[in-house]
Amino acid sequence: MELLLTVLVAFAFGFIGSMPLTGPVAVMVFSECLRGHHGVALRVGLGAALAEACYAAVAFWGFTHFFSAHPAVLPVSKGLSALLLVALGVYFARWSPRGDSALEPERHVTGFLVGFSVSALNPTLLATWSGVVAFLYARQLVHFTHLGVLPFGFGAGAGVACWEAALVGLLWRHGRRFSLRAMTWVVRGMGVLLLGGSVVSGMDFVRSFQR
Repeated sequence: MELLLTVLVAFAFGFIGSMPLTGPVAVMVFSECLRGHHGVALRVGLGAALAEACYAAVAFWGFTHFFSAHPAVLPVSKGLSALLLVALGVYFARWSPRGDSALEPERHVTGFLVGFSVSALNPTLLATWSGVVAFLYARQLVHFTHLGVLPFGFGAGAGVACWEAALVGLLWRHGRRFSLRAMTWVVRGMGVLLLGGSVVSGMDFVRSFQR
């Protein structure tokens, strides 16, 4: 029963935490859906879900203690995230639905690997899930044992995957109700938000060394 509760709590955090359409994976899923590559978009989301499941499991195992023992890890992760967000932000700020897809829809594995790599190369997810774990530990919402590591990671990944699948389904059913021009500017606006996130991550990176 305790392990089931661990899975459900992790699922809820993974599902709700994926809802904001401001992350790089959300932008990639959104843009691929506009091109009509719903299968590719779904595989991007599933790949990202696997990476987040790994991060969540590591955080549950005790990554907060690793951060405290190795203080340089967090600022380095912010620097890497800034570089990743700059690259993706520039791409999507100039995005056009008439151009070639960033992925190859005919290759079934491509979208999954891209989604996994984008999330795996975003080490701030470690800090995010460590914050979630710290919140759960402070309130004793789940029972912390070594047996809960894999269930927590599984629940988190399942929550992320379910939201990505729901997002693709919504865009598949209702995406045609909006003009392509309007949706294009939505993607470009999301790209600008990613650039803004890169600035914030870069400033945090600099402040970390100033301290």
